Amino acid sequence: MRFRDPRGWSATGRGIVCAGLRGCDRGSASGAFDSRSGDLALTALVFDRLTPEARRLAVQAAQNYLGGKEEAPGYVGIFSIDLALTPYAPFTRNVSVLRRGLDRMSSRGSATFNSPEQQQQKANADQQAAAASQAAAAGAAAAGRGGAGAAIGGASADAQLAQMQSNMIRDFEVMERDQQGYSTTNGLFAIIGTLRRLPGRKSLVLFSEGLAIPPAVQRLFLGVIDAANRANVSVYTMDAAGLRAESKQAEIGAEVNKAATAGINTGYANGGGGRPLTKGLEKNEDVLRQDPHSGLGELAQETGGVLFENTNNLRQGFERIENDLRNYYLLGYTPANDAYDGRFRTIDVKVKRPGVTVAARKGYFAVRDPGGAPINAWEAPALGALEQKPVPNAFPVRAAAMLFPERDRPGLVPVVVDLSTAPLTFQPAPDGKTYTSDFAVLVRFVDQRNLVARRVSQHYEIKGPIADLERAKQGEVIFYREPELAAGLYTMESIVYDAPSGKSSVRFSTVEVPRANPDKLRMSSVVLVKRGEKIPDKDRRADNQLLVNGVVLYPNLGEPVSKGSKEVGFYFAVYPVKGKSAPESVIELLQNGNAVAQQPMPLAAADDSGRIQQLGRLPLDHLAPGTYELRAVVKQGDEQVFGSTFLRITN
Repeated sequence: MRFRDPRGWSATGRGIVCAGLRGCDRGSASGAFDSRSGDLALTALVFDRLTPEARRLAVQAAQNYLGGKEEAPGYVGIFSIDLALTPYAPFTRNVSVLRRGLDRMSSRGSATFNSPEQQQQKANADQQAAAASQAAAAGAAAAGRGGAGAAIGGASADAQLAQMQSNMIRDFEVMERDQQGYSTTNGLFAIIGTLRRLPGRKSLVLFSEGLAIPPAVQRLFLGVIDAANRANVSVYTMDAAGLRAESKQAEIGAEVNKAATAGINTGYANGGGGRPLTKGLEKNEDVLRQDPHSGLGELAQETGGVLFENTNNLRQGFERIENDLRNYYLLGYTPANDAYDGRFRTIDVKVKRPGVTVAARKGYFAVRDPGGAPINAWEAPALGALEQKPVPNAFPVRAAAMLFPERDRPGLVPVVVDLSTAPLTFQPAPDGKTYTSDFAVLVRFVDQRNLVARRVSQHYEIKGPIADLERAKQGEVIFYREPELAAGLYTMESIVYDAPSGKSSVRFSTVEVPRANPDKLRMSSVVLVKRGEKIPDKDRRADNQLLVNGVVLYPNLGEPVSKGSKEVGFYFAVYPVKGKSAPESVIELLQNGNAVAQQPMPLAAADDSGRIQQLGRLPLDHLAPGTYELRAVVKQGDEQVFGSTFLRITN
């Protein structure tokens, strides 16, 4: 944490004493303050997508910070966030390397999200739609007084076409803002994750003209703040637009007035376009978040940094950052509430010296060490479910991991979680026209040292018309990811968390990843096939392990198979050694360790990568109900490997 005097500079000395920490769990400080100065100074300079003039101003500020010396005062890295994260200079004190990185970065353009031309196009479309709607409304009023019907029909058609164009541009704008927000938050996650590995306090300087934080990205944004606090990273945000000629608040006012005018002119609350007025208010909220006082200010304040805005001289900002990096305090904190429930708990730090303000983290998610990876806001309550005793089991969930030791990805472990939507919460909206559902799926691998090795997750926010509610409740969710793990033994923890009800289900399983030798015969897990789905060419992903001949296979994760289905499909992949004889396979069926049937199976031809994708079918007619082991044995020369899975047959 840092203490600042009324001028905003670091304050130190005996007069600064902690008067207490107050949080929702009433914790207490442990031990005395540890004043830190002279630690390793580490700064990441991050350039968000910027207009040419803002980029020039930001690069100039960074160059002035580096100065004419051969060595920077601390280790500095240079990164750019656009559609992807691009590093331009590694962390170094070599000013020549940093300047070359700035030169390369300054010469590249940015994606034209919300450019002035796009803004003008949107404004023109909205104006045309409003004018056409007003004309149609006037025509309708004239019709009531005996006006011409043909003119009225033409005005109404013009209004509908103009509104369609306006809606199309607005819908694209929503997707564009979401994409911009995802790119920025994902880039910040990656940089913070790298900084976390180093000790001490670090700083991240973000040059931006405003953060796009639409509702779809809001939870990711909160996760960035939590990740920065856990990694001891203070984010200093610099409004690269400099002295703004026009306030963002004025833009917000214009948006509100435009929505109001549309409603007044047409006589309808939705502007005559079939869209609720709240759609415009959602846009207003996004515009508000792009105000530097909002998104950039929140990111800085919540991580102990500072927002620098409304100035073309950012040198003072860098002086403040240098001062903060070399003067701060560490305070241990032991919460009285030791329950890891995944909730966010606030922390409030007070000091006795008058006129001194505190810059410290505002709180934390009550979860165990996430293993170095940042925590998204939707993941925290799911991780909290792992700590409940007994383990929650609110609804049926099936989860499994499979092994596919490819040559370039020997530790590939595809993960599948299967659940029905019926027991999840679907909430009708207050207007009774739509429904929403909010849940998350998370899978975590913990190694034998009880350390988190890998975590994958997905947040689902489902919304639809109320007429489709019953159909939505009869759906199925298939969560699929392809994490990679080092050889070893892991506990796989799978959690499904339903946010509205707070209910969850947890599953545990053991996964052993063998050490794969690319010069040896290898095979994948044996997968029972529940069903297949033909995928259009444009949607096919060549590296999808469950895509076979253009068909995606949905695995059976332990569900019983009825004899009435006549047969059950299965699948496995073989990775033969090049230059040796063709491999052969035998399919075996066992019950209680005893052989029931055995049948040679010719293998399919290998694909361009040398992999053999083998599909098979097991007839069920002559098998009695019970549990069986389906085993596939593959031989190539003097090498032999096998894989197996269990099959339960019912009448």
